Order: sequence, then structure tokens, then C-alpha cells
Amino acid sequence: MGDVVPPRPDRTSGPRPVESAAPTATWHPIEAIPVFVIALTLGAIVQGVAFVFLKACSPRFVVTTIAGELGFAGAVLGWVRFVSKAPPAVLGLPRRPLLDVGAGVGTGIVLLFAAGAVAVGVQWLAGHILGHSPPKAQQVQACVQGPGLATLGPVVILLAPFGEELFFRGFLYRGLRRRFSVWPAAIVSAFIFGAAHYSPKKPGTFLPPDTGILLIMPALVVVGIGLALVYEKRQSLLASMAAHATFNLVGFLMIASSRR
Repeated sequence: MGDVVPPRPDRTSGPRPVESAAPTATWHPIEAIPVFVIALTLGAIVQGVAFVFLKACSPRFVVTTIAGELGFAGAVLGWVRFVSKAPPAVLGLPRRPLLDVGAGVGTGIVLLFAAGAVAVGVQWLAGHILGHSPPKAQQVQACVQGPGLATLGPVVILLAPFGEELFFRGFLYRGLRRRFSVWPAAIVSAFIFGAAHYSPKKPGTFLPPDTGILLIMPALVVVGIGLALVYEKRQSLLASMAAHATFNLVGFLMIASSRR
């Protein structure tokens, strides 16, 4: 019996393609509700402690902001690990970090112009209806100045994209993609992303709303759609985090420059 000759590789097929998609989500979109509640609860606990022990407005705002973002991260990672029994890769771990960051930064710059145009249009329309210029959004309390503002910078630029992208894109959007195509999933997750930035005029209450924040929500929806699309394209949270960080960086620098 002659030697067995191994089959020749199929040279026409080329190299094996790299996986282009993260593992399918093991959770349903409705599970985003308890995860969101858990995140808010964790943040509220820290906020309550901060209100008791921190009397100054600036450090209290910084601590509660940190708690809110860590609440998102902890709730998502805990739910995926212990409830969904899924590996972290299901959220969209990076495969080509440099390309992900590049795509994210580029998307963030585009979103700055797109969201800015929407915000200007909404402000103009609101002023036309009201008969006077509407109030501007105050996403960072006026009491946050100097060292407090400097401490808040890394939170807004790095921690906020980390926590929020884990929830809104890694968990919510990916869960929606189990049942819907790209655009419905992107739009629904973006509307929830925009609504989640609601804040009352007086901290610690729910009503009345901050009119300025309400007016920037359409722009935030546009940002949410863009973040979902770059996440879908790259299948990587690093891409949407980089886009989110780029957007927040410019916004924070504008706030900081106005408070000199």
C-alpha cells in the first residue's frame, strides 16, 4: 500500500477570514430594564452616602458621577457573568485595537458636527416657539469649579464612555440585535440613551425638568445612533468608547473654558 498523500490546501480560497462578529447575545432586550435599575440603585446608594458625608457641592457631584458610571459597568458585567452565564467577549471585545480607536475617533468628530447642527436647529425652533432664547443645558453643575472640575475631567472623558458603552451598546443594543435589524436597534437604543440623560432642574428631585437638558436630547439621540453604528461596524466596544470619549472630550473642554 503506497504512502498516503495529504490533500493540497485550496489555494483559491485564500486565507481564512477573521471572525467579523462578536458572539451572539445570550440575553433578551427586556433584560436591560433590571440591569438599568440595578445600575441606578448602586449609584443611588453611593449618592445617598455622598449627601450625608460630603457637604460641598463640587466633590458630591464628582463622587455621584463616578458612582453612576461604575454602577452601569458593575451591573452589566455582573449580569452577563452571573445571570446570562456569558463570557465578556459577547459584549464586543476589540480584535484590532488601533483600527477600532481610529474608527472611533473619526466617528466622534463626525458626531460633534452632526449633534451640533441638530442642537442649533432645536434651539432655534424652541426660541421661535417660546419667543425668547431657551436656557442652555447645564450638564455639569455650576458649583463644579477649579480642582473639582479637573477631577471630573477623566471621569467624563474616560469613565463615562466605559460605563455607558457597556450598557447602551454592549448590552442594550446587542440585546436588541437579537430580534431587530441594525437601524431599528440603533434608533431604539439611541432614544433610550438620550432619555437616560434627563435631569431635573433641582438635583435630588425628579420634576420639574431641566429645559436645557430636554432641548439637547435630540442631539444625544443622534450621538446614540452614531455610536451604535460604529459599534456594529467594528463589533468592538473600544470603537464606540473611543467615539464617545472624543465627543465628551470636546464637550468637557468647552465647559472648562467657559468657567475660567
